[in-house]
Amino acid sequence: MNKVIIPVLIIILAVVAISGCTEQAQNKTYSANGVTFQYPENWTELNETEYQTLDLGSNIEVIFILGNEQTALTFEKVIPGQNQVLNTLPGWAQAIKSMLSSRGAQLLSEKNLTVSGVDAYQLRFRSSDGYYYTSTAFIKNDTGYVLMYTSTSNETKTLDNILNSFQME
Repeated sequence: MNKVIIPVLIIILAVVAISGCTEQAQNKTYSANGVTFQYPENWTELNETEYQTLDLGSNIEVIFILGNEQTALTFEKVIPGQNQVLNTLPGWAQAIKSMLSSRGAQLLSEKNLTVSGVDAYQLRFRSSDGYYYTSTAFIKNDTGYVLMYTSTSNETKTLDNILNSFQME
């Protein structure tokens, strides 16, 4: 009986030792421009003049761009033109879907959600260049904002974690 118990105990100890050695990814905290959220530790601030975001057909002011070689998060403030007003979220979504369809992008999903305590609308699509884009729009204090998440993979957990921690004054 001891001959059976000893190998089993050795296997259990090995599994416990290995699982104790795994390293969890750490996060950094972004806190500037009236915004606070958690993001992956391997991301850095990117130079907006060197990084091209997807043109969504609006006048925008880039607040920040964070990311790495595979992923980027751009936060943009929508600037209405003269004699223009902010559109509703469903109106925004319809305009973006129409524009993306005309560019050959494939809509993957769309949904309502809450970001920083306000209603938001999210469109996820794959462009003809193979990149995955997730555009999350919301209106806070009568100002429109868009969080654009760009990735080479179809992974969504990183963006979900960011949106869950995203707070805005």
